[in-house]
Amino acid sequence: MIVCKQFPDKKFATKEQVFLELRKNVEKIITLKKAQIQKSYTKGTGFNSFLPAIKDDTIKGFPQMKDGFIYPVINTTNYLDHHDDCHFPGIWKRSVSDQAGKIYYVTNHDLEIGDIIAWPEDVSMIVKTVPWSFVGKEYTGNTEALIFEINKSRITNVDALDIINNKRQVQNSVRMQYVNIKLAMNSENAEDATYKAYWDLRINEIANKDIAIEQGYFFGVEEAKIINEGSMVIKGSNDATPVLQKYETGTTTSDNIEPPYPGTQNKAVIIFHNSI
Repeated sequence: MIVCKQFPDKKFATKEQVFLELRKNVEKIITLKKAQIQKSYTKGTGFNSFLPAIKDDTIKGFPQMKDGFIYPVINTTNYLDHHDDCHFPGIWKRSVSDQAGKIYYVTNHDLEIGDIIAWPEDVSMIVKTVPWSFVGKEYTGNTEALIFEINKSRITNVDALDIINNKRQVQNSVRMQYVNIKLAMNSENAEDATYKAYWDLRINEIANKDIAIEQGYFFGVEEAKIINEGSMVIKGSNDATPVLQKYETGTTTSDNIEPPYPGTQNKAVIIFHNSI
């Protein structure tokens, strides 16, 4: 029997039965997904505290990194999460523009005075296409990362600063709401032609597409909006986000980058770029 996460109380004998149920309920499913305020750490999309050493060409691919700043990687695209959703490049384009100067960096998604790591005026948002290796994954190709840029001197939370200074294992997560979602199905039924066309368009962009192929469907998120904050959390969600700390002595070669912390797969990234 086949279990579909969208229908937890049902079991199906064939994928065709799953496709039929998805087709019948697609509007309800998408409406529900768009109505929810999501926290990405609950969806299986986060990053480890430390990344493997990154190469010189990767650093050059991110030339705006500044001494004395931290770069938490809050979310990435092209990864199928635990809710059958996959974010695609361009997802944050409108929200980053609309929410500039309005987004907090906090702990545990708590918008309380004691939980604020950085205030909105000190949080800049960057959307950057980077290799998967940048976030500690061995997939080929690239991912589009939502990254915060924060002057370390502006961090107001003592515990968060201790975590950063001591390179503790933490992850990141974004509070978000979906705006534009599409169903993709690998169905040969003529009634599913639109869903099959979207499947063909996007399937090869998904880093962990083997999961999508096995179940035969996914939901592509083409646009989402950031709601108030991105968070430092103990466990993130998209297992493709780490915390990297780079100490430099005047060069950008991998010899000056901290080696990977054991068990660095599956987490949310903070990139620390400090000069010593």
